[in-house]
Parts: sequence; C-alpha cells; structure tokens
Amino acid sequence: MMMLKMMNPMGSMPSVPGVGGDKEEDSGLTREELQEQEKLRQESLKQAERERRMKYKKQDDEREVIRSSIRDKYQLEKPANDEDYEDEDEDDEGFGGGAKKGEEVEEDPLEEARRLAEKKFADAKAVIAAQEKCSLQ
Repeated sequence: MMMLKMMNPMGSMPSVPGVGGDKEEDSGLTREELQEQEKLRQESLKQAERERRMKYKKQDDEREVIRSSIRDKYQLEKPANDEDYEDEDEDDEGFGGGAKKGEEVEEDPLEEARRLAEKKFADAKAVIAAQEKCSLQ
C-alpha cells in the first residue's frame, strides 16, 4: 500500500469539500427554481445592456447636436458615412442570443417615442440655429 501511495501523488491527498460535486444538488433548490434564477439573471443582463446602450446613444446624440452646430457655424456638410455608423449599432441587438434571427427584439414604445422626439428636437434646434445665422448675414 505504501508503494502505491508513493507512485500515485494524488492517492494520499485528503478530499476537499465542494470540489467535483454537483452545485444544483448542494444548493437545495429545485430545477424549476434554478431555471427561474437563470432566467432572471439573463433578463437583468439584458436590461443592463439596454441601459448601457441608451446611455451611450444619448451621449452620441448630444455630441451630434454639438457637431451640427459646429457644421452650421463653419458651413460644413454632414459626412455621408454617418448613417452607416448607426446601422452598425443595430447589428449588435442580438447580444446574448435571446432572439432568433427571424424575430425582432420588441422595445418599449414609450422609449422609441422619446428617442424619436429627442432626435426631432435636436434637428429643430439645428434648423433654428441655421435660420438665425442666415438672418444675421
């Protein structure tokens, strides 16, 4: 027996609790509860991702207002590839594998309306700024 322990270095190691056991059985939760927890975790991750995207979209919209005022001030044209940049953001909507390719992720209609209103408001500000500039010349 001693020779066997010398040849097998793992033979004399004491067992460590919690290694190699099933976590599901040790937690005391049923399979349905575990699935519900996983579903809630996935939903919270999706919600955090949506909030992050909204935050950066809002910042980008604010920067675009500033850019448009600078363009108006120096009479520069808006770059043509600006719309391509927005399309790239839309491609990332499938993050996390939640929706199939054929299905669209349904967003809150109030959020869409708010976003649309902010965009129209920013465009209106730019038009008004351009009109004021023209009237002064």
